Parts: sequence; C-alpha cells; structure tokens
Amino acid sequence: MSLVEQVRRTVERYDLLPRSEPVVVGVSGGPDSLCLLHALRRLAGGYDLTLHVAHLNHHIRGAEADADAAFVAALAAEWNLPCTVAARDVPALARRHKLAMEEAARQARYTFLAEVAGQVDSRTVAVGHNADDQAETVLMHFLRGAGLAGLRGMLPRTPLSHYRLLEGQTGAALSLVRPLLETPRAEIEAYCAEHGLQPRFDRSNLDTTYFRNRLRHELIPYLETYRSNIREVIRRTAQVATDDYALLREVMEGAWARVTRSVDDEAIVLDLAGWRTLPLSLQRATLREAVHRLRQNLRNIDFCHIEDAVKIARDFGIQRLDGPRSFRFF
Repeated sequence: MSLVEQVRRTVERYDLLPRSEPVVVGVSGGPDSLCLLHALRRLAGGYDLTLHVAHLNHHIRGAEADADAAFVAALAAEWNLPCTVAARDVPALARRHKLAMEEAARQARYTFLAEVAGQVDSRTVAVGHNADDQAETVLMHFLRGAGLAGLRGMLPRTPLSHYRLLEGQTGAALSLVRPLLETPRAEIEAYCAEHGLQPRFDRSNLDTTYFRNRLRHELIPYLETYRSNIREVIRRTAQVATDDYALLREVMEGAWARVTRSVDDEAIVLDLAGWRTLPLSLQRATLREAVHRLRQNLRNIDFCHIEDAVKIARDFGIQRLDGPRSFRFF
C-alpha cells in the first residue's frame, strides 16, 4: 500500500478531514511535516480542501531556525499555498511560566496553530506525528505512570481545547488531527526520497538531554534487542488500551449519572453513599472525571493524587462534607 493510500485510509477511518473547508497544516520543515503537506496536497482535490501552511520559529536554534522558516515560506510559495510564519521566544516563555523547554515549545506551537486557524476560519489543524512518535509517547506515558487514558498515546483526532495553551487561547471548536499516526517513520523518509523532498534537519532531535530523544535513541533500540518489532507491539497495546478505555468511559458515564448530585463551573457534588458502592475502577474514574471537568487544562494528574482522593472519599469524604451522604469538589 502506498503512503498516500495509507493516509487516505487513516483519514477515512477516523474522519479527520472536513470537506470544502480550510485546513491548517503545521510544517516545521522536517520529514514528517513535509511528507504530510505533500500527501495532503495530493488528497486535497478529493475533499475540496484549502491547505494553509503554518510555521513557528521557536527562537531556540538561532540561524538554523531562521533558515527553517525561510525554507517553509519558499516551499509554500512554490506550491502556491498560503502560509503564515511567525516567531515566539520559547526560552523566555519557559522561564516566565517555569516550564521545561519541551513543554513551553509545545504550548507555544499549539497556541500559534490555534491563532492561525482562527485567522483563516479553519476548524482543523493537521500535524505530522507518526507511528514511531506514537510508540515513543506510549512508552513515555508508561514510564511516568499512566492509566488506560495515558496508554492510548496520541489520538488521531483530539479537541485542541484538551491541550494547555498560552496567552488566553482556548482552542475551542478546533480539532487537532494526525493523518500520519499509522505511518512508520521509515516509510515517511522513503516517501520523501522518492518524491525528491529535501527536509530540513533539526539537530536538537539528537540531544538526549530531552526525555523523548533518550527514548528514541537509547531505550527503544535497547528494547529492540529483546523484541525486534517492539514499536509495533507498543502501538498495538495503545490500540487495545484505546478500545478498552472507550468501554470504561461508557460505563463511567452511566455511573457518573447515578452518583452526581450537582455540577457547575465552581463545584461538583457527588452522592457519597452511592459512590462508595462503585467498583474501585469506577471510583477512580469518576474522581478523575470530576477533576477534569473543573480543571480542563490540567495535565499529568498523577496516580498518587487520585489514590489519595479515593482514600479520603472512602474514609471521610473530600474537603468539605455536606452531611453524611455527599462530598464536594472545588
């Protein structure tokens, strides 16, 4: 199967591309985003798409980053595609918000993509995450400690509002889509070579002080000495976790309806006696749901936080009892 046909199947399976609407494509200039843009150009006619290229200079790599921005702008012009190029001082953002550089760059990038989508009246932002990125993400979540939600890894389609953005941008009504999520990196690189695409090289991808790069260059190759197809094994695990999570989510929503007494933007009140009759899995799931509803942009809710909340609720109730039959989240 050709790469473009693989992308088409992924798009159709997960309904990733709207018809007759603009789509913002995040293009760094690297092989993944270059391949994505080229493949979407070939598919655009079938969906009546208008592609808008978006590139953000993170001000991390100096002249190399400036050259990347110029490369993307020139490529967009050559392919007759509208393009928005901007810059953000990510190191300054990291210092100001006390974030790791990777997280600051991610927040700046998604905020920028949301801004561009708003400017061109688009509801869809496409990015170049691939199947190898998925394996790395799942392994990273596992090492940090994650339940089923985290072991799903990245989803083909995610509301952009689920991500923490900067500068008051919410990402409301925007979808982040990943058409290459089922395509391995080796196939992407072969596609670029086949079509004469000459992607930019980001030297920071070799820097193993970054957690993801250590996984990519050290841990996964080591795991491959035990299981040569470990990337595929991890991706299959993610798919199983995704399907199991969907079932758990359905069951959780039924339990949520039974034990919830009131819900608003400030507080959620659950029936304590009813909650205590739930299986432990659903106790965890309903408490995590309460946290998510009250703090939608909160990331990395740790296992220990939920376990502490479960223990308090089972023994005493949470924060403030409204009598013996309910407890309240703020």
